[in-house]
Amino acid sequence: MQTEFIFSTLLAGAAFLKHAVRGVTDHGLLDAYEAAKAYLRKKFGINPDAMRALELATAKPESLIRKALLVEESVSSGLDHDPELAKLIEKLAALLPPPADTVSQEVHVTGHRNVVQVAGRDLIRTERLIHRNTITPDETHFTTEQRERIRRLIGELADRLAGYDGKPNFSTVHRMLQRRFQVASYLLIPRGRYEEAIGFLRQHRAINSSRLRRRNPIAYQNDFYRAIFAGARELDWDKGQVYRFTTEKLALKCPLASLKELGSVQLKTLAELIQRKVRTMRAGRDLVDTAQPT
Repeated sequence: MQTEFIFSTLLAGAAFLKHAVRGVTDHGLLDAYEAAKAYLRKKFGINPDAMRALELATAKPESLIRKALLVEESVSSGLDHDPELAKLIEKLAALLPPPADTVSQEVHVTGHRNVVQVAGRDLIRTERLIHRNTITPDETHFTTEQRERIRRLIGELADRLAGYDGKPNFSTVHRMLQRRFQVASYLLIPRGRYEEAIGFLRQHRAINSSRLRRRNPIAYQNDFYRAIFAGARELDWDKGQVYRFTTEKLALKCPLASLKELGSVQLKTLAELIQRKVRTMRAGRDLVDTAQPT
């Protein structure tokens, strides 16, 4: 069973169950949906990114972007060769009812290589097959390592754009990338524009730093911890060296035992001092490399 059909069926069930206006919920359908979703959660148990993508997609089943991300994150899970999952999805598909206001209609599909997915009697999606690389990026798109780095930055920026409920605003970040790079998903950004994408996300992360400080002070401080220890790793410092450097540069009266003793302003100052030290080390290294005979 194709992964595309698995998720089309699952999300069709999620969409149907989401809208109370459809009337009394069919408990058989609900049980089939929950069983399929629970099985996927079990399959994704060691893949937190796929687990998060599953929850995001089922929370907003009409979003093609979230669906594409879910398919992308589940590529390595072998869902298309899982007979138990196939049985669960087939059962769910058979139970999906038509909309209450079903009317006769004709669907005309024009063009070449169109995709039509049907679960039960509901038409789920009809589109030109133009988003294939969103699901399976090729060598012209980001590498696995690059995608992971981009994903981390997306998460950090989403934290800064969170509303007053504190939930990360991933949808806004994805829309920003779509508009900037004119793509349906960040997964379709060309590999040659990777550094541009990194710079774009970092710039907006910095611009929105003050919002994070007001709404999520813990995450705001975590940013500085991240910068401090990233710099320390590059300098090959252990914690003791970091603490001694901090005590000296911040003129602390007592030796530092933990960075948690510092306030936000002190953490920011320390992060800047360590990053300055890193830049100085890099500059010196570049000079040595330049002086080496070819």
